[in-house]
Amino acid sequence: MNESKYPPHELANRLPMMGEDEYRMLRADIEANGLRYPIILAKQDAEWRILDGRHRERACLETGTKPRYDYYDGSNPAAYVISANLRRRHLTPSAAAR
Repeated sequence: MNESKYPPHELANRLPMMGEDEYRMLRADIEANGLRYPIILAKQDAEWRILDGRHRERACLETGTKPRYDYYDGSNPAAYVISANLRRRHLTPSAAAR
């Protein structure tokens, strides 16, 4: 497996990791259909980091799917992370509050 050249952003790390069953479904979907949503990078301490999409990138690397990246250019990365993940995942209120 290839290694990511982008570490997770500290805001991404505040969300819980995807469960194994959920990850297997994501991986299978990316393998069958390709990457539908780009991985979002944002600067943290002058370094590009994964703000959203750490599981998508992992699945791409494991399946040999070319990852696509886009860059966050807004002013509230925390709101972006919460919004992007609440739409896709069923987070409990306490997990969303992290």
